[in-house]
Amino acid sequence: MQNTGNRTTSGQNRARRHPENIDRTRRPVQHISRSAGNRSSAAPSRVVPAAPASGRQTARPQTGQRKAPRQSEYRFTAEPTPQRTTVRQGRPVVSNRTDAGRRPQIDPKELEKKRKKAAKEAAKERKKAAQTTAVTAYRERHMERVNKKEEAWQKDIVRVRGGVDKIMLGLILTLVCLGTIMVFSASYPSALNEGLDMHYYSKRQLAFVAVGLVVMFIASRVPYTWYKYWGVFVFYGIAIVLLCLVLVMGASEGEAKRWLYIGPISMQPSELMKVALVMIVAWYVDKFKPKIEDRLNTRHVISYNVIGPGVFIGVACILILLEKHLSGTIITGILGVAVMLVGGCHFGWTMLFMGAAGLTAGALFVAINPYALERLKTFADENADKQDELYQTTQGLYAIGSGGLFGVGLGHSRQKYSFVSAAHTDFIFSIWCEELGFLGAVFLVALFIAFVIRGYTIASRAPDTFSSLVAYGISTHVGLQALLNICVVTDIIPNTGVSLPFFSYGGSSLIVLLGEMGILLSISRQYYMKRKDLEEKQRADAWDFD
Repeated sequence: MQNTGNRTTSGQNRARRHPENIDRTRRPVQHISRSAGNRSSAAPSRVVPAAPASGRQTARPQTGQRKAPRQSEYRFTAEPTPQRTTVRQGRPVVSNRTDAGRRPQIDPKELEKKRKKAAKEAAKERKKAAQTTAVTAYRERHMERVNKKEEAWQKDIVRVRGGVDKIMLGLILTLVCLGTIMVFSASYPSALNEGLDMHYYSKRQLAFVAVGLVVMFIASRVPYTWYKYWGVFVFYGIAIVLLCLVLVMGASEGEAKRWLYIGPISMQPSELMKVALVMIVAWYVDKFKPKIEDRLNTRHVISYNVIGPGVFIGVACILILLEKHLSGTIITGILGVAVMLVGGCHFGWTMLFMGAAGLTAGALFVAINPYALERLKTFADENADKQDELYQTTQGLYAIGSGGLFGVGLGHSRQKYSFVSAAHTDFIFSIWCEELGFLGAVFLVALFIAFVIRGYTIASRAPDTFSSLVAYGISTHVGLQALLNICVVTDIIPNTGVSLPFFSYGGSSLIVLLGEMGILLSISRQYYMKRKDLEEKQRADAWDFD
């Protein structure tokens, strides 16, 4: 018998020559040849007999018999191998091979692009790791130098808890006394013009001074740690509530709505917010100082250096700006930013974000409120009417100029008689210059400068970051407000209604200001001395006792 085990059927040959006639939807069936002479060939695929259509058993072909099975008798149990058509020597050839084991063909340009991208990413990672390592090493060296310097400094100084700073206390009392005298000198013409007792404003100012001194004494006896852990939240919370009440039930004076009347008591909550904001920003910087000093990640820097303290500043400034109190908003915002920068916040990002926010808020305020835009136009117009639009500023300049070098004498001012409006409040500096002259003005400016310098000295000697920043903020508050008031009176900046600390008539502003002085004096109780100076002082005290 012929060996027909490896023969191919004519149907398979036709499929190879004419692949376009193949029915792709039919399930392929493998024909099995059972030749006795070819049993050693490759084993055929496992097949399962199909049930006959008539239902009867089909006899199995005997060994050695060549019987080609019909297509309906056998079928594959596994999925068929997909066919692939290739072209060889100009004619298509059907092949049952797959591309699973073949290596995919990749465009060389695409491969080169991927290689360059991977190399670039690897270089970037190496550069980032090198920068991180360098910054970490620099920080460690810097901290090591700082710690060594701090240790050497700590060995040479001694922390001392004593009384309040005598120089600062003397400056505060001097300013309060001079301010009370000037309120009496500048206010009695206004009181007589209003049909009141000539001492009406001076008596009220003396009452405010008495209450303020009591508040200052109590605040100076409270340990500064209470302000750090409790007072900061109490003051800021009360200020927020009062500012919200002003928007609902506040009283207006002119265009601004800044006064709150509770029974016979009137107050400006914006004055309390100034010191409250200084304290809350100082607390934030003290609590998150390690994270503020971390400059590795830009997102981290912006989050902790700008957004964190910016929330407190933004809430305070928005509430004050809604009162149409532009000068209070400016002072509050500058104080908050100043404390941030001294506390170590990133200068560039802080000035960028805060400056942009301030300019945007100012532009919106001027656009919404026509009177503010008109005031700016009047200030910039050299031909503005001096008897109408610039009357108050012009009369203040007349008062300053008429004082000369030595002044006309205390109580002898002529401009306070219905010429200078608000002579005992915002424009009291012009009356001071008229009565005491140029030398008196220089003396007053020197007092404020001495106050600021002494306040910064107390801040430099403070025991921790919080107390140092609070002392710095309070000193900056007094100096900044005095500077803005002098600039307004001398027509350097537009008239925005800024009071002169310790001098302008007012109850809530003076009481809150003296309360700030009490906090500053409380911080001044904690100071340091060089060990050698302390030993000399102890020997001198012992010698005096003997």
